[in-house]
Amino acid sequence: MKNYFFFFLVFSSSISAQNLKLMKATMQTVNHGASPTSTTNYMIQLKKEKAFVWSIDSVKSALNKSIEYYIVKVNDPTVLSPNYQQVKNFSKKDKGIYQITFGSTRKNGSGRPGSPQNQRVDTENYANGVTLYYTVNKKKKEIKIDSFEELESIDAP
Repeated sequence: MKNYFFFFLVFSSSISAQNLKLMKATMQTVNHGASPTSTTNYMIQLKKEKAFVWSIDSVKSALNKSIEYYIVKVNDPTVLSPNYQQVKNFSKKDKGIYQITFGSTRKNGSGRPGSPQNQRVDTENYANGVTLYYTVNKKKKEIKIDSFEELESIDAP
């Protein structure tokens, strides 16, 4: 009897573990030369391996402010030019890799002509992390992203 109970316990916990898996989270800053602006782009990559009812509810900053985001399905993120498909509806049978992207732009100063090319501006960022809220089989869940892998900054002319 104990063996059956143990089997049931292991089997039921594996069924409830059908969640989204965080693959990576990155950020990249673009400094816009003479224009006193900088943009930081954030990307969260998720993997859904099993069929279950799901949806992305919201993305919020550490200060609990909603962040406007875009979500796409990526066929093969390892190729040079992956195929991106906008996600309009969430389906139970969906499987694959999904990317959530959002950004922040900060403007300082007037952007006067002749300002130095390498002028850098502090960007608004989500350094304290973000929280991704989603639903799986009518249960509310969340993924806390404490830090983003920082990619090389781009200094645009």
